[in-house]
Amino acid sequence: MAVFCRLSAFAILATAVSRKTELPLSCGATGACDEFEVELAEEELAAEMQVELLQRMPVDVRLAASGAVAQVASQMAIGEGKACDEDYLVGDWKVENALGIEGVLVTLKVHPRTSAECNSVTGNIHYLGKETEYTISASQISPGKLHVKYLNDKASPVYYHEGEFDTTKDSLMEDLGAMNGVRQNDNMLLRFSRSFEKAMAAEGFHSSESYMEVNTRSQKICKSF
Repeated sequence: MAVFCRLSAFAILATAVSRKTELPLSCGATGACDEFEVELAEEELAAEMQVELLQRMPVDVRLAASGAVAQVASQMAIGEGKACDEDYLVGDWKVENALGIEGVLVTLKVHPRTSAECNSVTGNIHYLGKETEYTISASQISPGKLHVKYLNDKASPVYYHEGEFDTTKDSLMEDLGAMNGVRQNDNMLLRFSRSFEKAMAAEGFHSSESYMEVNTRSQKICKSF
């Protein structure tokens, strides 16, 4: 690509030299042009050369990896779908009455990619007044289904949970009952739905369960993240 650009630039430069005598100048009846007329004509020729150079260059999405150009190029390349699997997960998510505990709210904010490459994204999950930062990756396991990995690489030891995303239902799940691929507890699924309002973490419990039952289950939640 770089070689092509250099050759194209050289070709345009050669064209410019050959067209130097073709500046669109009228210069009046005397044929004598002032400096202002010459500058305007040169600017017009330069603009024409830039257009011609752009027309000769092939579209390369990697070189247009920022701003509006990248967005348009990506949309052209992938149609109406997402550029990367992780893009489906971006946004605000919530689980109300998490794990069957009334009043417990879990929220997850998945941030957009910071580069044009398809790689993991960052997610911040809030639960019971605490916060954990995930490195989240996704990969297709079947049409409309993504396998999602929630990695906590800031913990010692490092661990991960797994889950799924359904592209047709726009639903996200995290399984807290398995850690590093090993099943530890059952019935520990977080089923997220899109949150279109800024949710606040739950401050207390308003459950029919006893305090001891709620306290035991909430400690289990905290240890799972």
